Amino acid sequence: MPTSRLRFEAYRSDDKRLNFLPFYGRRSGGDSKMLCMDAAGHTVLCDAAGLSVMPAPCLNEPKVDSPVSFSITRTNVETPNRADALYVLDRFVTSRNSFNFEALMFGEKTWDWVRLPPPPYVNNPAYNSTSIQSYTLLADGSTICISSPRHSLVGTYCFDTISCKWSKAGRWALPLYGRAEHVPELGNLWFGMADNSPHNFSALDLSNLDGAPKLLQDWQDLDPPEDWVQMRCSLLYLGAGKFCITKFFNIGDPDTEDNTTAAVLTGVEVLCGVSGGEVVHGGSSELQMIKHKSFISYDGIQCVL
Repeated sequence: MPTSRLRFEAYRSDDKRLNFLPFYGRRSGGDSKMLCMDAAGHTVLCDAAGLSVMPAPCLNEPKVDSPVSFSITRTNVETPNRADALYVLDRFVTSRNSFNFEALMFGEKTWDWVRLPPPPYVNNPAYNSTSIQSYTLLADGSTICISSPRHSLVGTYCFDTISCKWSKAGRWALPLYGRAEHVPELGNLWFGMADNSPHNFSALDLSNLDGAPKLLQDWQDLDPPEDWVQMRCSLLYLGAGKFCITKFFNIGDPDTEDNTTAAVLTGVEVLCGVSGGEVVHGGSSELQMIKHKSFISYDGIQCVL
């Protein structure tokens, strides 16, 4: 692993947990910017490439570990370098919390956290606290889509960041785990991790949410030892059809209460077929997944941005 460039610690809290959220939109560039937040809701903006940090306002309410987040580039602002807004939603939404959903936006002079309406299902008397299992940004670049686990009756909802209104897509759940990435250059499809174990790398079409979408591809990206217990996974799109898949495992001996963990990073590439002997990176031809090398780390990696 490369040497560290920045180091952060939680601010005066017994809970030393930190979350790092990417803070750049599809059209904004500057993909080294991120927001660091601790368990108490303190935040700082940092630029890993520029080795710089800037104080940011505290959240109105702290968020649980690994909240749902999206950086969206707004088109209705006068200053392009202040166009990005970071939307942060608690993974476990409750009616008791008035600030489940917030957005960090640049106002007249400074950054501010703006309260947003929670998903409407939290106001249902029959609602039991359910996690958001999967989420993505739709093709328009301004609509956030969240979905509950398959066994839940919550279903799938969409939030329009322009009108600030929620709508229900259906009682069905997306067949995904974690964040999915929309990749227009790969057949205008979405890529993510399947909701069923072992959470294979998958592709699906979310351009139409009139019905429950189905996986178009389900590739085995890793074949770990049988005694490794997978805890979670994530996906990062690198551009040019290339992805980094990170899977976290408990590799300790359960008989000795050994909780040793490992993170495995795997590089994969998706192609849309071959035409005339040349690789085609777009279109509707059959998708192909090429697996590159994997790297294992025992250094306590928590997330890959």
